[in-house]
Amino acid sequence: ALNCILTAFQTLQGPGREMQIDQKEYVTPLYRQLSRLCTDKNSSHTELALKCLSLAFLKRREYSTVRVAAFFKQICTVSLHAPPHTAAPLLAFSRQLVQRYPSVQQLLENEQDVITTGSYTPDVEDPEHSNPHATSAWELSLSKFRIHESVAKQAIGTAEQKIPQLPRESPDRIRATILRDIKEGHIGYRRSMRKHPLSQGGGRGGRDKRNRNNQIRFIAPRNTSQYHLL
Repeated sequence: ALNCILTAFQTLQGPGREMQIDQKEYVTPLYRQLSRLCTDKNSSHTELALKCLSLAFLKRREYSTVRVAAFFKQICTVSLHAPPHTAAPLLAFSRQLVQRYPSVQQLLENEQDVITTGSYTPDVEDPEHSNPHATSAWELSLSKFRIHESVAKQAIGTAEQKIPQLPRESPDRIRATILRDIKEGHIGYRRSMRKHPLSQGGGRGGRDKRNRNNQIRFIAPRNTSQYHLL
């Protein structure tokens, strides 16, 4: 199905540009195919899905804000359940989507601040009937705690609306890097440096001004002549 959608987009944006055909007929099937990327078996089609998404929303201008928001919400949901080599590229694409369509930023707000009617229904066939503005992209708050560093980084970048550093943070390059690390058995981790509470800081030979008033007390053991062996 993704091959047919990709061929249709390439034809309509190339030789078939003069044809008066509504591309909604191909955007709607693409929306239904995204949920299939959650499994390891179908994650091999991630590269094909990214090409379809790029042609649908980056190479052309989508004027339906509801449709764009529905795809953004669906991408966030799929990335929460997908393996890292699928979740990280999808979140990297969502960062590009936020930068190109500012109306998507409404989904990054709190649900209590959203004024709309109805409820979000993600299981509909037409994305324009899903009412995406009735919810928020709460999946990003969970994806930033993923154990994989690249997934967490892209989730934080999407939530904070950071501009992606292209081509270093392009979805294709991120996916290729993760697949190479999996093949080589490389496991990345985030190293966090924390200051020891007893270490000295601040000026020359003195404690930090914030810790001057902090007193550290040590409890001395009580002297006794009785010893108990456990």
